[in-house]
Amino acid sequence: GGNGEKQFFVERPENVRVENGHLVIEARKGRFESMGQVRDYTSARLRTKHRAEWTYCRVEVRAQLPTGRGIWPAIWMLPSDWVYGAWAASGEMDILEAVNLTDEADKIIHGTLHYGREWPANVQSGASYDFGDVDPRETFHTYAVEWGKREIRWYVDDIHYATQKSSGWYSQVLGDDGFFEDVPGDAPFDQRFHLLLNIAVGGNWPGPPDSSTELPVEFEIDHVRVFQ
Repeated sequence: GGNGEKQFFVERPENVRVENGHLVIEARKGRFESMGQVRDYTSARLRTKHRAEWTYCRVEVRAQLPTGRGIWPAIWMLPSDWVYGAWAASGEMDILEAVNLTDEADKIIHGTLHYGREWPANVQSGASYDFGDVDPRETFHTYAVEWGKREIRWYVDDIHYATQKSSGWYSQVLGDDGFFEDVPGDAPFDQRFHLLLNIAVGGNWPGPPDSSTELPVEFEIDHVRVFQ
């Protein structure tokens, strides 16, 4: 993973499995070596690229979130073809991100779009959902987006908490004259995207785990459904 994350994503039963009818993604502490590098954490990332890709759909994932400082579960979508350029000119759609869900912290999740130009001139916009007295680490909840041609809506348990419209997002590419130009239409969210599920450990947003972080932690997923 990027973003200053501390884990290796690996394919082994300790990190990803189906258990009691649920998909379990598990982040663990333990030395792991790969490609000449050593890291102290392992986790898993699943993606549907080359298996299932969509343009406009409703995606819903019923899941129970992991706990701990430095723990960063995500349900998100990336473009399969990158027709408008490298990240984030071709877009990124975050259905759910949660960071540092601890006993002391507010229980908040985030839904975000990334777009604009290629990094580092990219931008983002989004909203958060506050569970209040409900703890998403202890119960399953359904996280969803409805992605239409000119509008994307975010839901938690069918509660609509955010909307973004194509009038607010954009993609810019470098023209022949050396100036950036807006791509016409609803770019970048008018192309095929695929789904990703993972837990990151550490990173620029949550910061590293600390002495309060008890590993392993599990991101437990009851179902993933996509409607068109």
